[in-house]
Amino acid sequence: MNQNLEERSMRMRDVVDVVTSDPPPLRYGVDDIVASGERAQRRRRLGRAVAGAASVVVGLGVAAAVVVPSFTSGGTGTSAPNSVGAPAAAPAGPVGPFTFTFGTYTVGRLTVAAPIDVSTAYELAPVYAEGLTSNDKPADPSTEIPGRDKGAPGYRPDPAKDLYAYLTVYRPGAYDPTKLAGAQPVTIGGRPGLEVTDTTGNWPMTRTLAWQHADNAWAVLSVRSDDTTYPSADDLRRLAAGLRTEARTPAKVPVKLGYVPAGYGLTEVGVHATTGLNGISSARAGDHAGLLYSKPAQPTTGLTGPFENPDGGNPTGSFAIFVVPSANSNQPTSSPGVSCLTGFCNRYFDNGKVLVQVSSEGLLPDSEMRRILEGVTLTNVQDESTWVSPVS
Repeated sequence: MNQNLEERSMRMRDVVDVVTSDPPPLRYGVDDIVASGERAQRRRRLGRAVAGAASVVVGLGVAAAVVVPSFTSGGTGTSAPNSVGAPAAAPAGPVGPFTFTFGTYTVGRLTVAAPIDVSTAYELAPVYAEGLTSNDKPADPSTEIPGRDKGAPGYRPDPAKDLYAYLTVYRPGAYDPTKLAGAQPVTIGGRPGLEVTDTTGNWPMTRTLAWQHADNAWAVLSVRSDDTTYPSADDLRRLAAGLRTEARTPAKVPVKLGYVPAGYGLTEVGVHATTGLNGISSARAGDHAGLLYSKPAQPTTGLTGPFENPDGGNPTGSFAIFVVPSANSNQPTSSPGVSCLTGFCNRYFDNGKVLVQVSSEGLLPDSEMRRILEGVTLTNVQDESTWVSPVS
């Protein structure tokens, strides 16, 4: 795909939130959306479209093998120039399926938010930095300065600096640190780690810090910033040292499914968000939940980043279910029952206030997507005491 077209498409999807095909008129025109994206939304899908998975670094070229320090418990591994923090606490026992193991915490000017996504291989949480803007909710073009990039129509200098950052906490054996190109060894809490800094890509600064947070289990901080010095490598090391994974909080969602096509298994769950990096990109948009089903199952070993398709769509062999406020979609709310367009079907609940969408991007026929939606029961999206396990 032409890179400019891809970037344009990704920025548009940042604003409309729910994937659409053959859509009715948008709330904002494409040019308005892209203009807003030039100022406020350039960060994520642009970075993802070029960089791919979470720990693949922009601008490093062909991946090269790296020497990874010893992975034994408590060992410092290969001698490293940078060592931060006290040894991490051991996990508090086995982790059930689709269970969160950590919560929000702050170190200095950086904050890891509560995790919003859990899959068969990892958890995801947004990361915020004091003084930088994280554009993780739809932007109204009327409030934005168009033309962030020099040479773009309406360009105006903008002093605000953007950040796109998230933490991925992997299950044991899921992440392959040997695939992180150009990495230098570090030590975090007495355990081995790897870090990469790049200033030649689409962002002024990209940093990746991967470290072993428990035996054979890795976590990765992925950061893209308009500030070439902030967050610094030291900032990220200190934030990494603060991670604790003793929590055991099963994910719950406000939706029950009465039907799933044969052979498809639950792969990923978004709580107060849609799934995967799409959920991170719109973490504060007010979405309710997301579910991802795959056939065959997504891999749980050898990963370099979260599950995704290089074009920003569903991972191969997967369909997604979005549970979002209807205001976060550009779909009409007047259609009763189930309605379908190319690649997806919609059903509205709560007097049109909540949209449940099945998006299969051509994987499933309309008849199957309709059957899924006809079997949906929605609980109270505003009352989490009514929410249920996604595997119940």
